Amino acid sequence: MRKQKYKVKKKNKKTLTKLSTKILGVAESEEKYLVKREIEKEEKKSKLGFNNLTPREWALLSKNVINENEILNPVWNDLSSPRNKYQLEHGAVYPIKLAERLIKMYSAEGDVVFDPFLGIGSTIIAAQSQGRHGVGIELNPKFSNIAQQWLSEVQGLFANDKVYKIINDDCRNLLKHIHKDKIQLTVTSPPYANFIRKSIEDRTTTHKTSIITHENNSTVKPYSDHEQDFGNLPYKDFLKGIKEILKDNLEVTKPGGYSCWVVKDYRDTKNKIPYIPFHSDLAAIGQEVGWLYQDLIIWDQTGQRRLVLLGYPSVFYVNQNCSFIVVFRKSK
Repeated sequence: MRKQKYKVKKKNKKTLTKLSTKILGVAESEEKYLVKREIEKEEKKSKLGFNNLTPREWALLSKNVINENEILNPVWNDLSSPRNKYQLEHGAVYPIKLAERLIKMYSAEGDVVFDPFLGIGSTIIAAQSQGRHGVGIELNPKFSNIAQQWLSEVQGLFANDKVYKIINDDCRNLLKHIHKDKIQLTVTSPPYANFIRKSIEDRTTTHKTSIITHENNSTVKPYSDHEQDFGNLPYKDFLKGIKEILKDNLEVTKPGGYSCWVVKDYRDTKNKIPYIPFHSDLAAIGQEVGWLYQDLIIWDQTGQRRLVLLGYPSVFYVNQNCSFIVVFRKSK
């Protein structure tokens, strides 16, 4: 009996020793292993994710519809913030936050961002805030000077070691200024042919007392009186010119790089054209010159504009309170 009892005690001791070892020894090393594994997992995620985006960031940034009042996605919140003194000088600017998000999505820190229709410099300012190099071309000397002033002001407050170049020239000459395969991302918004001038004419006649003019926070100005300005061309000529820009843009873009175009569709009811699908036409000519039509993002601007009666009471038209971001990619 004593022998049997001794064996039981010995067995229990072994069990306790194993349990003690598991709790005090193995458990501790296992905890370290789990922590290490989680760290490695996070490092792997950042390495695998394009531009070091984690899966969660990737998912949040991948929505193809942007809403002004989106609570769950603060990156796009308050896009319609008041314009500063520089933005007020231009007839059509997009928010800095919009450009910043595109830059974060399609480029990495240290990449080069380009805008062939720089205007007063929104793309350059966004590139500066995100730690990217930036280059822009602007035909209008007034706008290129404003862009330089704005950049100098921002650099004075938040200087970095990146390079920025603002060129006062026609973007048709972009190959003279930029070498092949240098650009990772283009973010731009081209002049909308002569739509701006038509809109100005329309507001001085048909809509001079309407909501469009007085309550929709909408102000339009011609870009310039330059005969080569894309904003002064008839639509067909405009598309031909844009096609050449897209062709050159493709040449200066790195393999795998992107080109994002912020555009808006229009109507030309005076010439009995109910709808001009600018974003579709742009996508088509982009593909013709070799770009891959990668994506389409819808920028919902309903929060900025009230609904107005269009065509009432004879023809029904819907309000076009959205813009499109046509995303191209260069194949590797």
